[in-house]
Amino acid sequence: MAIRPDWTSGTLTLVAGSKDFTTTGSALETAALQAGDAIITVSGYVLIIETITGQNSGTLVAECPVAAAGGDQPLRIRYQPDGSRVQGAMRMVRELLTSGNLEAFAALAGEEDAVPVFVGPGVIKLVPKSELGLADPKGNLAELAALTKANEQFVVMGADGKIAIVPFKQFTDEIAKKYQLPENGTEQQLLSGTGGLIDPSALPVSIATQDALDLKASTALVGTKSSYNWIINGDFTINQRGGVKFPADGTYGYDRWKRTGTTLNQKVEALPAGEYTLTWSGGGQGFFGGVTAISPIKATVQGGNADIYVPPTATRVSLVAGDASGGDPWSTVERLRSDEILLCLRYFRNYQNVLFGPLSSISGDLNRGVKLVFDVPLRTTPTATYLAHGDTSNITIENGFPTSVVARGTVANSAVWGGLVWFKLDAEL
Repeated sequence: MAIRPDWTSGTLTLVAGSKDFTTTGSALETAALQAGDAIITVSGYVLIIETITGQNSGTLVAECPVAAAGGDQPLRIRYQPDGSRVQGAMRMVRELLTSGNLEAFAALAGEEDAVPVFVGPGVIKLVPKSELGLADPKGNLAELAALTKANEQFVVMGADGKIAIVPFKQFTDEIAKKYQLPENGTEQQLLSGTGGLIDPSALPVSIATQDALDLKASTALVGTKSSYNWIINGDFTINQRGGVKFPADGTYGYDRWKRTGTTLNQKVEALPAGEYTLTWSGGGQGFFGGVTAISPIKATVQGGNADIYVPPTATRVSLVAGDASGGDPWSTVERLRSDEILLCLRYFRNYQNVLFGPLSSISGDLNRGVKLVFDVPLRTTPTATYLAHGDTSNITIENGFPTSVVARGTVANSAVWGGLVWFKLDAEL
């Protein structure tokens, strides 16, 4: 190609210390200017172009010297000869090929089903395709690949070491044969390890709950319960009364919880003197030990029956000894629901369809009644409230506290042996 003349259209602006340059009316891209071409300034400097970024802009390989800087200079750009460009490209290709990779590849003798693989710098060898798959020294993958797919089946390793597919139903049938479930079970019963049914009331009581139920527990013993929750039914899961969580003011809703004004109130019985932390989830403000605040509330009490108040949105309520304001202690103080029910039964019981019949120890007009024996002693002699069925205006509770009581009275009925009544026993604080 013939040597092209210098490009002189437009003017040039250079800034001292900068690689960027601009032109005016130069159409650099149209002129096919590119890296390697050189700007010749009026002061005699030759500045090599690194890139052309637009019709009137570009960058230099090096920063512009102070003596070459200036605006509106006459533009002169000298094209680099095409031969020089080709020579530079060939030199680069030659340098890349001298790494030894091309020579190593050229020295290979082709083999069927073989793949060239680098085994070191500039070293290539042929490897059979069969060696490039996953390692399967025991043949398990090959055996698995030979299986025919099917829906609702397991892949299992048999006793003979062979892989097979087995239908779900075969597994469930085997389980049913091995573990025969008892008949006539109810949703309230549990299944033992031997396949029998267990009533929750027959389960053992935890140490923490037994201590709480023990009316003779000393203050010193109770005071050692650093991980014991003094709140009963703190997660609001027990509702023997069948009411609502936030009832009318001054009445009980869920077990052990009474509405007091805009809060839910529980009176903690015989709380030993000391420092305690009241916590709950659900937001809002509570009150305990003379302190009104959001959860947690840390306070020191003098001992005795203590009132705690939480917002109606509260859940996971706990009152523990010591300073627990650094976190939520619920995960360490939560009791089994069966234990929680036993704690609630000490304060309230609901009886439905109780048969009133003759009692030899009762004479006169009040000639019908029933003796109730408690698995958990009541807190005090309860008050009885009639709920349904018959004339119970004379029903009274007497004798045997705290392990049992006798309910007696006249009950309207057509049978000699008495009638069915519903009533509740309230022993709340």
